[in-house]
Amino acid sequence: MRILHVSDLHIEPEPEERLPGLMSTLANDREPLRRVGADLMIVSGDLTTYGSSRRDHLAQAREWLDSLGIPYLAVPGNHDLGPSRIRGERNPHQEGFEDVEFKQTGYGRTFGPDPLVVRDLDRLRVVGVALREDDLDGVLPRLTEVIGADTRPVILVGHYPLVPTREPKPHTDFGSETFVPRAGAVLLDLVRRSPNVVLYACGHVHVNSARPLAPHCLQVTAGSLGQGASTYRIYDVDETGLSYSTVLGSGPLAFWNTFDPALAAEFSLGTGTERTGKITF
Repeated sequence: MRILHVSDLHIEPEPEERLPGLMSTLANDREPLRRVGADLMIVSGDLTTYGSSRRDHLAQAREWLDSLGIPYLAVPGNHDLGPSRIRGERNPHQEGFEDVEFKQTGYGRTFGPDPLVVRDLDRLRVVGVALREDDLDGVLPRLTEVIGADTRPVILVGHYPLVPTREPKPHTDFGSETFVPRAGAVLLDLVRRSPNVVLYACGHVHVNSARPLAPHCLQVTAGSLGQGASTYRIYDVDETGLSYSTVLGSGPLAFWNTFDPALAAEFSLGTGTERTGKITF
């Protein structure tokens, strides 16, 4: 069984406002992504840059994903679904906050009304969770029930990393602490109490990283296919466990070097053990 993990596409109409040429590089990634031969693709948020305030951008992202012809499970990032009222006030264009039920948000209307999505794949379950601060959508109690209802290994998909991926931080917004600090802490505690959650697949930070959340669970980020680091993950699952590897995309190989040009390549692309490894079940 093979699972493809992409993140942070940051799709927007041409001519792009944030990163000129982004849609051309994503077009170059279409065939390589199809050739992976994945049974499922997981997309861990920030499908767009301005989708939280522009529903047409979310529709464009859905069209792009649908065009790949790969079954997929997607969750929203802070650019698709504003995480809190405070973030929305600070950045209304890119993190617009919608004070409505999830099913009434632009993301919910475009990708589906439920903030919790589940795919059963024989040997394991893939569970995606849309998270807003203070769990406005009441998804965390439901997630606890879903994870506890089955003994199969679980790949949990979210947008925000639950433990730091890099130190020191190149920017105050690097990480999830300023986005969903309380909801993220509850989710981390849930993962640590759930021995069948073997992988937490996420994005947000635009680096290719792997960090333990618990003895039984590894947190893996997949870079940013759109803005850099342009990487994606392949997870191969068999009866012995899950092997993970990294593939380079067509876009920039770094994002945070614009803030700190001295950052080494490993900051964005990860060490050897972050790029490839195995989790045994």
